Amino acid sequence: MSTVPCFMKTCFIVSMKRGTVEDAGDEHLQVQVPAVTKRDLGQRALDEREPIRMIVLRALKAYGVAVPADAIQDRRKQR
Repeated sequence: MSTVPCFMKTCFIVSMKRGTVEDAGDEHLQVQVPAVTKRDLGQRALDEREPIRMIVLRALKAYGVAVPADAIQDRRKQR
């Protein structure tokens, strides 16, 4: 039995029928991680001087998840 929610299956099937995966902009994603994981991400962000978002997106891309190249950039305002 599949554990994927029905709405996700529908979106995936619709995208597959069109033949392309549409870029609908950014989506909000919230996950719970162990405290040690969050501390490590925070420390890496400090060490690399980049947002946690960039670290996570880079890791997802390395894992094989589709991440547009222009999504991995610092969106903070420059001083």
